[in-house]
Amino acid sequence: MRDERDDEDFDQAWAAAPEAVRRSLGLAYEALEAGGLAVGSVLTGPAGAVLAEGRNQAYDTGPGDGPLRGTPLAHAELNVLGSARTEWDLGATTLWSTQEPCSMCSAAASFTGVGAVRYLAPDPWALATGNDGSSSGTRTTGGVWLVAANVMFLKSVSEAGDGGEEPATLSRNRVLEPETAHLHDGLPPGPPASPSVRAWLSGVWPGIIEASAARRLRTGG
Repeated sequence: MRDERDDEDFDQAWAAAPEAVRRSLGLAYEALEAGGLAVGSVLTGPAGAVLAEGRNQAYDTGPGDGPLRGTPLAHAELNVLGSARTEWDLGATTLWSTQEPCSMCSAAASFTGVGAVRYLAPDPWALATGNDGSSSGTRTTGGVWLVAANVMFLKSVSEAGDGGEEPATLSRNRVLEPETAHLHDGLPPGPPASPSVRAWLSGVWPGIIEASAARRLRTGG
């Protein structure tokens, strides 16, 4: 993947991103629209084509399909692996996620023999609770897609709040990921109104570019 840090044009950056990145972000946006936790995941074959997909459905309360929906097991990665077939050669596949998989999802990927695990961003909840780095996966992007994934995650956390105290995950990330938290604060209140993740990201792209640049200065990478 080319270094996206110099891609100031959204359409060019989006077109250059692998299909797995675009679709994972799209699924995270679908979860955000549904009032759930914004995490998306896909399983890709050796050539990069998406073979299966899923999003976090643990907090979905509306109508929908799937035996895990509305349960603590309904993480994006488990929904993806639940769509895989036993006869598939999972050793030749890659599991992608917008956030670093938790220990449960990492164990499931290992048990089922998935060949590789890749993620776009550290999990804001895991960062806030000191549980980050629990997977054996590889973070494959930084910059704009890291910020894009995590600002959706923080938005979903704040939207799920009860209107009282600020969620601890958001408060803690003001210290750990201040650039993304600041971008979150500039978003309009309420659920997103854009018809697609592409439209939504295009609208907040200048803020993503700014947050990415500031984060790179802070972290050195």
